[in-house]
Amino acid sequence: MEKFIELAKKRGSCRAFTDKAVEKELLLSCVEAASLAPSACNSQPWKFTIVTDPEKRKELAELTHDTGFNQWADKAPAFIVVSEDAHPAVIKSVADRYGESRFSEGDVGMATAYLLLQAEELGLGSCVIGTFVDAKVKRLLGISEADTARAIIALGYPAEAPRPKKRKGVEEIAKII
Repeated sequence: MEKFIELAKKRGSCRAFTDKAVEKELLLSCVEAASLAPSACNSQPWKFTIVTDPEKRKELAELTHDTGFNQWADKAPAFIVVSEDAHPAVIKSVADRYGESRFSEGDVGMATAYLLLQAEELGLGSCVIGTFVDAKVKRLLGISEADTARAIIALGYPAEAPRPKKRKGVEEIAKII
């Protein structure tokens, strides 16, 4: 238990990377960890697009600049785009009652968290980017128009330590009834 808490405390958003390329095996290890996340009806509604090609990385980074933020993304050595499958394979009775995509966004979020924690375990810095236009990202990377790009994860070897976390205390966010 202590090891997990320490890993979770240590992981923070990294926005400064070295020039060192991230090994393919490490990126695949992050995706493998993500694939182990829980999902409703074991639907596994996630897809991952690993981007290491320099030209595609540049174009993808530019798509995160829409709000004037994320200029640092130009220097990220790798990205993993996390997408949500438009038609997850949930049990028919669940789909009939709640809709086939009712749980998918949360499931994709859990997979993303697993990916981030594995990256930290491997010594990689990571940052979740959410400011992008879904259709543009999908077009650039050949992701199905029916699916939804939920997050762009920048990955690389950190050039500096992440800033300390500021979190609410457990007593502020939890209640026992």
